[in-house]
Amino acid sequence: MGVLCGVALLAGAGCYTMQIERAFQGEFASFENNRIINEYCVSCHLHRDFNSSSHVEEVSLSYQRKVFRYATECRVCHYLEKHWYLNDFLRKTRRPKDANKGVYTAFEREFLESQKTSPLPHDDSTS
Repeated sequence: MGVLCGVALLAGAGCYTMQIERAFQGEFASFENNRIINEYCVSCHLHRDFNSSSHVEEVSLSYQRKVFRYATECRVCHYLEKHWYLNDFLRKTRRPKDANKGVYTAFEREFLESQKTSPLPHDDSTS
């Protein structure tokens, strides 16, 4: 019985880890990415009293670069750094000081490119 519980716990933790990674990659809708990331952050003892409702609005004012200043998702300023040798990851922050110096321009370009929507296909049947 104990082994079965242990296997179930590990399987659940694996799914949780994958869900966190997927949220940081932007695979869900914006609000869902934020919800998953927020749940992950408050599970840490350092952020257990974290108030996500005002965080993005308040902190974004510290950024001068548009991608960060007008961010609506946690994953714009925060990211995961995978440590394969530990089989774990760390949450990292793209801090305003570095962002304002243009340290993350490659990320900004990639992020803006990922936000572009493709045009609707032309429907020839209505012509």
